[in-house]
Amino acid sequence: MGKQKAFVSLATFLMLGLGIYGAQARAAVPSFTISATNVTMSSSGKNGTGESALTLTSVDGYAGTVDISCSPTSTPAGAKLPFCGTPFVIQYALTANSTVTGQLSFFNSPVPGVLMPAQVAPAHAGAAGLALAGVFLIGIGFRRRIPRWLLLALFAVGAIASLGAISGCGGSNSVVTSGTYTYIVTATDTNKLAASTTIELTVP
Repeated sequence: MGKQKAFVSLATFLMLGLGIYGAQARAAVPSFTISATNVTMSSSGKNGTGESALTLTSVDGYAGTVDISCSPTSTPAGAKLPFCGTPFVIQYALTANSTVTGQLSFFNSPVPGVLMPAQVAPAHAGAAGLALAGVFLIGIGFRRRIPRWLLLALFAVGAIASLGAISGCGGSNSVVTSGTYTYIVTATDTNKLAASTTIELTVP
């Protein structure tokens, strides 16, 4: 009888352990799904953009906030791929058993319409700075020997040269490589549970 009781106790313990593990496994499954459409960029130039249509669906009464992120699954050697998303976190609120739609944007430059520091070539920026500094020094050292209008003209030329160097360097490094690439789009809730889908992005 003692051995039989021990066997029953061990079996009960194993069943309880399996039940707890099963509950944890079920809890780890996200209660939402995500789907997204493929993207074709408008061009391979620095101003190229694209949009993927997102669909988030609540499952089993799930309600909560979901963050969206994406990234290429791989980057071929030497290729430059579009950026996905924005500088800000993209969030969607799901209510129980609801479906939410949205957009995921793709860009050929890190921040659309804004010149990033990394896009300014140091050599050109330095040359522009030296030109402006030179004009400034000339103005100080010879302000008594040149007419005021000429001094102002020199300052204007230096400022224009500086702006021209910055704007001229801003876009060439942002052009992406033509081709078709796979991106993974991931939805993550506040409990760090995630659901994902893959899309194809084509750069003409």
